[in-house]
Amino acid sequence: MSEGARSVVRTVSLFEEFARARRALTSSEIVERLGAPRSSVADLLHTLVDEGVLTMDRRRATYLPTAKFARLGAWLVDSWRSNHALLDALERLSLDTGETTSFAAPSDLEMEIVHAINLPGGGISWTAEVGQRYTVFGSAVGAAHLATLSATTIRSMYARAERLPPGRGPTAPLPQVLACVQQARANGYAYAVGALHREVAALGAQIPVDTGPRALYVAVGGLKDRFEPKRAAVEARLRLFLEELRAR
Repeated sequence: MSEGARSVVRTVSLFEEFARARRALTSSEIVERLGAPRSSVADLLHTLVDEGVLTMDRRRATYLPTAKFARLGAWLVDSWRSNHALLDALERLSLDTGETTSFAAPSDLEMEIVHAINLPGGGISWTAEVGQRYTVFGSAVGAAHLATLSATTIRSMYARAERLPPGRGPTAPLPQVLACVQQARANGYAYAVGALHREVAALGAQIPVDTGPRALYVAVGGLKDRFEPKRAAVEARLRLFLEELRAR
């Protein structure tokens, strides 16, 4: 068997092991389960992370499939996709605000969209797509996620993000990011403009109920010129959305 063919087999086997384990795995566990050399596994994991089908949690040194690999990683979202009350609440949020709504999950230095409702005729040239990723540094849901982390961790992550290729790094300077994080901690949600598209504004908050192995965050986004005049009303509707989930 050629090295290329061996890599394909290991990749398929890797996702089969994730499907069996139904949890994040460390590199040592992956080496043991695949029965492959540690160096080969390290190269494989690095490539799959770069391709966006694996996410790495550097704090825990574990790996997990992303929503991009939905068919083999479907168990990742079963816990909340089967929660009809959660999905219905998101749809009502979209209808009541007239804006795009989505669920996103952390993926190290980025947030990954795992579910989205794009209303027709919303006037946004950008639309949310499952599997799409964007920086945690400058986005509303990114700030909501960073609000769960320490200042030391945030600064360390920001330093790594600055070394990413163009288009994947921070869209806001660190002081602005920290101010947005403080806003998220004080209000329970954050507001940002331009992280996904320069003309798009968004509100983001952490989902306050158990959503399975990945924490989920909700975003409400729309064309900035239309969104900002009604921002107070959208914020009030987002707070109601969060309160309704806590009450269930």
